[in-house]
Amino acid sequence: MDKQEQNLSVLKKEYRAQGREIRAAIDAETRLEKSRAIERRLFKWEPFMLAENVSCFISFRDEVDTHHLIDVMRVMGKRVYVPIVDEESQELLLSMFHGYDELEESSYGILEPRRNESRIKDPEVVDFILVPGLLFSKDGYRIGYGGGYYDRLLPKLSRDVPRVGICFEEQVVDNVPREDYDEVLDAVVTDKNIYLFNSKYKTDAETV
Repeated sequence: MDKQEQNLSVLKKEYRAQGREIRAAIDAETRLEKSRAIERRLFKWEPFMLAENVSCFISFRDEVDTHHLIDVMRVMGKRVYVPIVDEESQELLLSMFHGYDELEESSYGILEPRRNESRIKDPEVVDFILVPGLLFSKDGYRIGYGGGYYDRLLPKLSRDVPRVGICFEEQVVDNVPREDYDEVLDAVVTDKNIYLFNSKYKTDAETV
């Protein structure tokens, strides 16, 4: 790792710490209210409503709550796929979600379903993906948790699949440090706004 890469790595660590502090400062009741506001924006947005197969992370600790969102999506008839970290390949696998009783804490400290090979599906099945993160920039980039898992998963999806970050408004910043392999998002949905980075979605979002 050369000096420039070292400096960028240190900078990203600083941004991750900032993102964690921002989220931790939001109390549980406010987090829940903000999470519901994010849901309402999604449910008014045509690209999300048209999706049939949605990849959604299982929220943990002080992330945007996705448990209720997943429940509502399933009631709507959407098929939900949640990520599992494959420690051997260092890739994210997508597992069809069946219920919260199948979840357990992974070695990474996140909630995942117990691995069942019959439920693991090719990423190509997904037609909408919700992406977590610590900070999101106003030009479509994100600071994740440092594993690079989503940056390896997103290129496996069709470019027609909306890649959408969800976060609290406080997590949106002007810029974040990025590298060549960092994947750009199509949109970020917060409790206050929908930030769009792909022009084909602008008309849909104007009414949200």
